[in-house]
Amino acid sequence: MKGCAFGRIGKQMASDELLRSWERTTAYLRDARSHISEAEEGICSDRIAAFEEYLDHNELELALDMLDDVLEESGFETPHLLELMAKAALSMGLVDRAQKYDDRLTQRRGWEYHTKIE
Repeated sequence: MKGCAFGRIGKQMASDELLRSWERTTAYLRDARSHISEAEEGICSDRIAAFEEYLDHNELELALDMLDDVLEESGFETPHLLELMAKAALSMGLVDRAQKYDDRLTQRRGWEYHTKIE
């Protein structure tokens, strides 16, 4: 009985730190999304819609995947957009993914770039 009561009442809720991390990542993703032009939105409207749905359901990595798809399909890529996507990846602990964006930024800028988040 004790275990059953604990199961109903004692479910672990997301910690304050985790909630802050989700909020930070969501902000990076929304900011990145805001830098996609109307032309790219038209080309990738299905992926933009999926991005919004994933974000609404806190599926943050899937939302980032949709932004990646937009970049790949549209060919649209700016350094600031890549920086925001790298920050979102790093915020989620996706170090290899952040490195992928950093490598693209390094190539575009001509100097070694490393994403940092606060």
